[in-house]
Amino acid sequence: MANPADHPLSHRITHWINLINFIALIITGMMIHSPYQGMPMNLVRNIHFIFMFSLIFTGIVRFYISFFTKQRDYRKFLLDSYDIKTFIPQIKYYLFLQKDHPVNPNPYNPLQKLAYIGLPILAVLQILTGAILYLPMVFPGLEATLGGLAAIRGFHYVITWLFIAIIAVHVYMVFTEAVDQFWYMFFGKTRKKDKVPPSDKATTARS
Repeated sequence: MANPADHPLSHRITHWINLINFIALIITGMMIHSPYQGMPMNLVRNIHFIFMFSLIFTGIVRFYISFFTKQRDYRKFLLDSYDIKTFIPQIKYYLFLQKDHPVNPNPYNPLQKLAYIGLPILAVLQILTGAILYLPMVFPGLEATLGGLAAIRGFHYVITWLFIAIIAVHVYMVFTEAVDQFWYMFFGKTRKKDKVPPSDKATTARS
């Protein structure tokens, strides 16, 4: 069940803003990577930059909330002994090799924690590689160290697909394992249970 304390308003707002940021960056990034004839490249690139700065700003805000406010939640993402014990069973469960969900008292399982820790790290790498691609003359040392623009472009592209994979798995898991969490994150309340008419209740009781 969704716990309102797990998703205060500030967490929900930054969550949805970041989702919009990622979707916009992925779409415009793919367009920049594989442009079509007549595509307004300057417009697409400017939109890409707008959402990049939005992602940076929202990320800083979320980082501040996580560590320095009453709604801080960074401890929820730290791995502990329960995560070590349930790491392999959790993988087996997701791969349909184990029927029962591993018992873990934490709000997030170890794979979720790794994904949530990995996302900001990947975002920083993506911003860095994107900056090098756009302004190579500003980062000549980094460009050479990372193998040149072609290698950096490939790295940038691979990270994009990692984002797509993480988001796709996240959406799948939400709708298969935690629908109530989705309703609370989106609407600020859990889904109301369908009320069974009295006649149906009586029929059910007799059957």
